[in-house]
Amino acid sequence: MEPYACPSCRNKMRFHILDQQPVSVKLHPQTGELVGYIDESDMMAQPYRGEHRLVQCALCGLNGGEPLFVKAAQRM
Repeated sequence: MEPYACPSCRNKMRFHILDQQPVSVKLHPQTGELVGYIDESDMMAQPYRGEHRLVQCALCGLNGGEPLFVKAAQRM
């Protein structure tokens, strides 16, 4: 794991690492009730392309992708 630094408050020690596990779902448009899950082979749905790991500064609360915090550490 590479060192992190918060680009906002310059914290270098305390962070929350948020590993994301996205779940693709179908919701009823009026009620918001779960109708089902979207299969990977569904041609109408785009696969998740977001960050798989987010980092949050435990001091100031700034959150973002892991590269943001790694680059901030490299600049210090």
